[in-house]
Amino acid sequence: MDEEEQQQPEIIQEEIVEIEIEPAEVEDTEDGGAIVRLEDEMDAVVQTEHFANIIDTVDQRSLDAAIDDLLDKISRDKDARKKRDEVYEEGLRRTGLGDDAPGGAQFTGASKVVHPMLIESCVDFSARMMKEMMPPNGPVRSKIIGSVDAEKEAKVRRKVDYMNWQLTEQISEFRGELEQLSTQLPLGGSQYLKWVWDKRRQRPVPEFIPVDDVYLPFAATNFYSAERKTHVQYITKFEYNRRVESGMYRDVDLGSPGEINFSKASIANDKIEGREEMNYNEDGLRTIFEVYTYLDFDEGMAPYILTIDKTTGKGLALYRNWEPDDELKTEIDSIVEFPFIPWRGAYAIGLTHMIGGLSGAATGALRALLDSAHIQNVPTMLKLKGGPNGQTINMMPTEVVEIEGGVNVDDVRKIAMPIPFNQPSPVLFQLLGFLVDAGRGVVQTTFEKLSDQNPNQPVGTTIALIEQGMVVFSSIHARLHNAMAKTLKILHRLNSAYLTEDLIAKSGDMEVKPSDFDGPMDVIPVSDPNIFSETQRFAQIQALMQRSAQVPQMYNVRRIEEMFVNALKVPEDVLLPKPGEEDRDPVSENVAASMGQPVYVLPRQDHIAHLRIHLAFLQSPVFGQNPVIAQNYIPIIIGHLRDHLLNYYMTQAQQSVMMMQEEGTLQEEAEQQASVIAQVQKLIEQQLDFMPQIMGQAKQMADQLMQPQQPPDSSMAVAQLRAQVDQMALQMRAQTDQARLQLEQQKVQLRAQTDENRMQLEAARVQTDQAKISQKAAVDSAKLQQDANIAEMREENANARNTESNEARIFMNTSDNETAKQLAAAEIASGEKVSVSTGTGINPQP
Repeated sequence: MDEEEQQQPEIIQEEIVEIEIEPAEVEDTEDGGAIVRLEDEMDAVVQTEHFANIIDTVDQRSLDAAIDDLLDKISRDKDARKKRDEVYEEGLRRTGLGDDAPGGAQFTGASKVVHPMLIESCVDFSARMMKEMMPPNGPVRSKIIGSVDAEKEAKVRRKVDYMNWQLTEQISEFRGELEQLSTQLPLGGSQYLKWVWDKRRQRPVPEFIPVDDVYLPFAATNFYSAERKTHVQYITKFEYNRRVESGMYRDVDLGSPGEINFSKASIANDKIEGREEMNYNEDGLRTIFEVYTYLDFDEGMAPYILTIDKTTGKGLALYRNWEPDDELKTEIDSIVEFPFIPWRGAYAIGLTHMIGGLSGAATGALRALLDSAHIQNVPTMLKLKGGPNGQTINMMPTEVVEIEGGVNVDDVRKIAMPIPFNQPSPVLFQLLGFLVDAGRGVVQTTFEKLSDQNPNQPVGTTIALIEQGMVVFSSIHARLHNAMAKTLKILHRLNSAYLTEDLIAKSGDMEVKPSDFDGPMDVIPVSDPNIFSETQRFAQIQALMQRSAQVPQMYNVRRIEEMFVNALKVPEDVLLPKPGEEDRDPVSENVAASMGQPVYVLPRQDHIAHLRIHLAFLQSPVFGQNPVIAQNYIPIIIGHLRDHLLNYYMTQAQQSVMMMQEEGTLQEEAEQQASVIAQVQKLIEQQLDFMPQIMGQAKQMADQLMQPQQPPDSSMAVAQLRAQVDQMALQMRAQTDQARLQLEQQKVQLRAQTDENRMQLEAARVQTDQAKISQKAAVDSAKLQQDANIAEMREENANARNTESNEARIFMNTSDNETAKQLAAAEIASGEKVSVSTGTGINPQP
């Protein structure tokens, strides 16, 4: 076998590596020595000098003239956008967060509620934007330009890991700045994000710039092509001194800061945050203009960044704004525009411009409904006040006013009269619903219409409905994706310019190199401009899963499953490792195959070494020939040996052709290449001529292992088992019949006992009925006797009362007659009429 190995051609030869010496710059020193700067150091020096603050080196008269001209233009730029600032201010006020939304009644108790149309859209938009643009694992992914190789993949992987670490951990304020931008973007229409390299913190720093702090010329039609861009900054005295110490600004005497004129939108935002400006400027705030414009300072018209103090008009810094090796002097972008809806000018429009009127109308309708309901529940009336003179009263709803009334006013309804007001109008309520629907229809950011659809409809229909319902938001999302790509481009440029090995070492265990950021931009945002919601993403994955189930041979099923797991926000380690990715040693492959696990061949493996170890294990009586191991091992290892043999043939043929082409001994002709490949094949056949015999023996052994074993003759056992089963069936049938007879007897006994109980119950019921009849007769007889006794007693009582009445009447008549006689005798004796009457006895009148 050693001789056969010696016959194998030496395919891989030693490679001579030429080391190119980088060009260097030699600087002589005073002591006769020299300082040698390599190319990288030279580039760093050139770049540092190019981007230095050159305000003290340029012609001061030209500088002063440029500053005067720019201050005048900045003033006109501010006046030109005055109306836009007012619209932005109105949008902030119409959110209702500052408790100063315009409109509404002014009486005591009037509703100040604000319809949440605008604030709801802003919060919803911000949540959707941050979910897509800034996921928890970072906003950066790779996109290799051109051909893909292992070196490019490793490089871009290092960059992606580092930039994601930067944006999620190192630059901790990035998410906060981006969230502020996302909430203000729907209101302002345009918002901006600025990137600078902070020398003090030795890292990139982002800054959110609201649209009211960016001035563009009136004639500008695009932010990036505007000839002048002014960033208005309000910095404290402490921040100003720190910038001077770092060399960012030159040290000049500026005196006391002037009056700070904040924009109307900034004042409205202060009300929302509950901040109130103090009369005394205790922080020493001053206004700084950072102007990105084109100037000419003996280098031709070129882009510069000029910083000016507003109060004194003095220049603080002047920086070149193009790359050192850029002959065209293209302006470097440091500020990224995030547009909402582009319009004709340089400023985009937002929800305030599109639905600000609808939001105000909805707020007015809502307040009118609440005010009407409030007035109906609170009395409002006129009251008379005593006095001869009349008066005129100006009443407010819910108010009780005292007025003078006349002297003869005696009716309370004439003193106070309730003022009639209309009840809440159903028409106004319907109008409110119409306004809300109209406002939401402009920028639809919800999926309410999907709830009305059939859940069993095709996935393609669902995707079409999502895209149709979110057509406006999808275009906004694409613009945000583009803005995020420019953000990463700026961060990539800053890393390329300022990142060093020392800074990387301080950041922790990072594999990235400063040179990784040289060259083309090969990182992009992780967001997908074609997918803007989880609903759409799941619908697409569901469609892919359905199609892959129908045509599995045309899809990468594992990749679709990985997409599904990623959409669920579940780590990918829940899936089994990808087959063939792990480069195992041959011993591990033998063990895995013995345990029935699949093993794979990689082209870069040492196939000869693997074949030796696998064949030795296969021929071993303890391992490969062991029946317990062979049952799993041999079927798997046969295919594995075949794959090693074929990969060895492929790699040797390719390497031989490539080596001879590099040496110039082989032309790119098919006949010559075929001849070389045929020679390689013969050498491999001589080297591995023993393989067919060993693999044939293994194949026979595998076939024997795979043959099904003939079962022994078990007819007698089956007959005996059948007889036992029949006997057991007869016994079970007899037991069942006996149990059935016992059950029937129990049923008969139970039925007889039931009939006897029923007869006893009938007899008891008859006795009970007879007793009830006798009892009722006795009760009726007693009642009749009692009624007779009562009648007799009543008759006796009536007779007694009649007798007593007659006796009393006779006595009364007798007494009256006797009295009449006495009166008559008295009148005869006196001769006068007596004015006394007698009773009703006999002859009552004289």
